[in-house]
Amino acid sequence: MRRIAISDIHGCAVELDQLLKKTNAQPEEVIFIGDYVDSGPDSIEVLDKVAEWCREGATALLGNHDDLFLQWLDEKENILYYGGRNGGMATINSCLLRLGMEKVAISQLLSDVFKENQIRKIIQDRFHAHISFLQSLPLYKRESELIYVHAGINPRHGLEKTTKLELLHLRDEFIHGYNQPETVIFGHTRTRNIHNQDSVYFGSNRVIGIDGGCAFGGQLNALIIDNGEFRTTSVVKNELYHS
Repeated sequence: MRRIAISDIHGCAVELDQLLKKTNAQPEEVIFIGDYVDSGPDSIEVLDKVAEWCREGATALLGNHDDLFLQWLDEKENILYYGGRNGGMATINSCLLRLGMEKVAISQLLSDVFKENQIRKIIQDRFHAHISFLQSLPLYKRESELIYVHAGINPRHGLEKTTKLELLHLRDEFIHGYNQPETVIFGHTRTRNIHNQDSVYFGSNRVIGIDGGCAFGGQLNALIIDNGEFRTTSVVKNELYHS
């Protein structure tokens, strides 16, 4: 069966819809490799789409930004780190706009803990299905000689002994140090930071990076696996939508 891997959508709902249509994707073919929220314009719309496709047979994995959103909701991460440094305000405001509420600035939450807690409670109450969906997601998927994971695998310990933190956050240690026989398809690290291009990165050590940095002016990539052959297609950032 054909497989279509997509990663690091980061709220780019329009581009996701375009890419799914461009690949003529069927739900059972698709595996989403994490980071549905933060930075881009419509995290909730992306979660709606991914959850809908999963109900129809697609697979979705957890990304570090999805986990960070959950950590903030559980009061285990502060708003400066989540909202200010990791694009979380885009997700918070996506929730508020869906409810017909006004957007908030991070300065408002930094100066008013009560307001932050109020907004957190609203999101917990009104987006319970989205939160439960993220909480249900696995960290990796293995299919024959392919492994799908958000960030990477500890090259010294192997998949089974790689921690959750590593599966969600590894970068160079994995990308350049991996040496196992399975091919690993990953997101998390922008391909521009690996080979100076937003296109899919094919490493000589059987690692394939697909994060094209759509929310940051790049593109949303799809890696298509069909009968053991790899090909790619992409949708560039929609300037009109993001302006």
